Amino acid sequence: MKTYQYRDLSVLELPDTLLITACDSSGGVGEKPGDELCVPTKYISIFAARVCLFELLSCGTEIISLSNTIVGEMEPTGAALIQGIKEELARAGIGELPINGSTEENFKTCMTGFGIFVVGIAKRLRITPSAPGDLVICIGKPKFGAALVLEGDPEIADYQDLKTLTENPAVNEIVPCGSKGILYEATNLATIHQCQFEAMPNNLNVVDSAGPATTVIASIKPFALPELAAVFNAKLTVIGHLK
Repeated sequence: MKTYQYRDLSVLELPDTLLITACDSSGGVGEKPGDELCVPTKYISIFAARVCLFELLSCGTEIISLSNTIVGEMEPTGAALIQGIKEELARAGIGELPINGSTEENFKTCMTGFGIFVVGIAKRLRITPSAPGDLVICIGKPKFGAALVLEGDPEIADYQDLKTLTENPAVNEIVPCGSKGILYEATNLATIHQCQFEAMPNNLNVVDSAGPATTVIASIKPFALPELAAVFNAKLTVIGHLK
């Protein structure tokens, strides 16, 4: 049995399948008096679940289980966080899942803390090695913190965008972008495949955080660009190429 890490995923090779896990956490965001950013509690788990789901689904994984850790009481904090998880699973088109978790009932907390751990399975990871000559595109506009629109932001990547990319055979590798930013992920994608990333001028902030997977980048064969541009329109930006 072999285990290894690929980007932000942990992979366990079982005899007949791969077991793949992703995790995320949040602290200081919520409705408690010590929180630095005040938002309705359920959005903490919505965006944390989104991060894990994007990471797993971008690699062709079937989601099978989810656990959460809540640094606070079940009512009302825990209940709101669990509701957010269920809403995001529904948004991703995922049916009922066993949701395990734990809350803090022994001590009163003054700041919201949350962690999530998602498990998926796959016969193989959906990763076609990137190669020199590939274009690197970005879907969505990077946003984080107070810039996030809590409901239905049309400028960020969504699950249909992810589905469109994963189903296109001319799309090689898909990488959700988070706190390290678009440029970091594009450079890392190139390095993994012994390439160099050469940036092209664009209007995106590629250096700062992209928040909870508000954008995804993908390496694609150049001939696929017109088709993808027709689907994504203004949501698609060519950010560079591999050499």
